[in-house]
Amino acid sequence: MISSGFLLRPCKNFIKQSYKHNWIKPDGFETGIQVYNCITEGKTPLILKNKQLITWYTCGPTVYDTSHIGHACCYVKLDVIQRILKSYFKYNIVMVMNITDIDDKIIYKANQTNTLYKDVATRYEKEFLKDLQDLGVTEPNIILRVTENIELIIDFIKKLEDGGQAYKAKDNSVYFDVKHYNNYGKLQNIGDQMIQQEQNDFKKSSADFALWKGSKKGEPFWHSPWGTGRPGWHIECSALASHILGSNIDIHAGGLDLRFPHHENEEAQSCAYHKTNQWVNYWLHTGHLHLKSAEKMSKSLKNTISIQEMLKIATPDVFRLSCLMSHYRSNVEYSKELLETAENLLKVYKNLLNSCDDYKKGYLKATINTEILTQALNDAYDNIHRSLCDDFDTPAVIKCLNDLVSVTNSMLHATVSSNSDGGLYTVMGVANFVSNTLSMFGINFESKTHTSQDFTEIMDILNTFRQNVRLIGVANKDQEVLKLCDNVRIRLRHLGIDIKDHAKASSWSR
Repeated sequence: MISSGFLLRPCKNFIKQSYKHNWIKPDGFETGIQVYNCITEGKTPLILKNKQLITWYTCGPTVYDTSHIGHACCYVKLDVIQRILKSYFKYNIVMVMNITDIDDKIIYKANQTNTLYKDVATRYEKEFLKDLQDLGVTEPNIILRVTENIELIIDFIKKLEDGGQAYKAKDNSVYFDVKHYNNYGKLQNIGDQMIQQEQNDFKKSSADFALWKGSKKGEPFWHSPWGTGRPGWHIECSALASHILGSNIDIHAGGLDLRFPHHENEEAQSCAYHKTNQWVNYWLHTGHLHLKSAEKMSKSLKNTISIQEMLKIATPDVFRLSCLMSHYRSNVEYSKELLETAENLLKVYKNLLNSCDDYKKGYLKATINTEILTQALNDAYDNIHRSLCDDFDTPAVIKCLNDLVSVTNSMLHATVSSNSDGGLYTVMGVANFVSNTLSMFGINFESKTHTSQDFTEIMDILNTFRQNVRLIGVANKDQEVLKLCDNVRIRLRHLGIDIKDHAKASSWSR
């Protein structure tokens, strides 16, 4: 959605700019991956400047309040893409993120709560980083705070002013002069645009945006060549990202709501600063998270659910799987039903892995058609590879996994007609493939079910004792003994430990 501040009414004092916004295909190394390109409005090949290294910048939060599940959805989806690139395609990603720790909203919150703006920013930054950790989102390699890099931002603005792309206004603010940049609007694909030329109180054109905000009474400020003030929002990301990643970045990511005006303004001022036609080669934007019957989740609409509130009713894996079930560019409708669907699907995968383990240990007898299962495994591999290369199509990957699980379960749980030869390696191949694919997305059953050696030994002893008692109960048809065994199984299940009774043995798993 284009910001209402950019939908200008035609007037007699305007110039009409007609530019064809072109994406420049980078020189470099082909990856075999296609990604959606908002400039071309279609998929284009992902080409890297360096053979194995990806430079990546993600817009971080403005830390004035508790993060909500809309933020969680964005960062989880971007984390999934990064994991795919690192784990599956074996690329080395250097990821940079900013923290906006000075802003109108932070100042307002500080005044509301009668606290220092620094205390507000510090509190919510800590909350945000803990939320990322709890969600299993990989922390960026480099985190840059705005207030720790003011001089760097000032130097960036000064160069734009010296080059004629910025000007100081009567309010002691500095604005980017859009009419002196001839490719504005390419991310939003505006096309023919009307840029107002009539004067207003401060700006030459209402499309111009602030690089430096002149200070107001009672607000925090820093000294600059233009007087006291603080940076504008858009310039912060340009200056910080350029400082670390330079004049050309492989991937810049964020939510769809940032495409215009934030990313548009970043690209404009950065291209002007670096004297280049393309600062970022690929912009990745995640879809919004909606509540049922709500247009969008946002703090301004006061319809948010905090990340920690959500984690009280769903595990991080369940939420991550609910994000995987929709494409990263698609909107997500958050609901209890969505989480239940993801939770049930997660149980399907866990049960499949447990059944494969039971088959390996001999607890589960089954007839395995090795030829059919091997073909299903090969098809899953090929289809998932194509899906990952096709703009990181995770819903298609989930469908492929479900098809493979269904074929495998149909053999593991069918009536046994005969023992099969060579079935074990194929079943374990399926287990490895399912486990590795989910692990690539950040859902790792092994690390989360890992227990100490002492605990494992204790459970083995308990399971063997219960199994022997149960067999005595079965032999003697002693219902009281069998009831006691059932009670042990039920109580352990409440602790997350599942015991399965087979003909002459019992198995346990987390």
